[in-house]
Amino acid sequence: MKDTWQLQEAKGQFCAVAEKAAGGGPQLVTKHGRPFVFIVGAKTWQKSRKRSKSLLEVLQSCPEDLTKLVTRDRDYPRDIEL
Repeated sequence: MKDTWQLQEAKGQFCAVAEKAAGGGPQLVTKHGRPFVFIVGAKTWQKSRKRSKSLLEVLQSCPEDLTKLVTRDRDYPRDIEL
């Protein structure tokens, strides 16, 4: 199965390139003999773009008690004259 295409060939056979990308894996398109772009199917793209966890979600999922890391002085601020 072909998975590398020259740019001109990929342009002329775009439907075939897209079908192979959707069903058979990424298709490499070259320009002047060098890698230019990959064409991938929608499922492959969506899997690679999974949302990463926010900082809050990461901290909440931590098995250690993180409250020990930060201590806060509960004393009230001192009075000053202005």
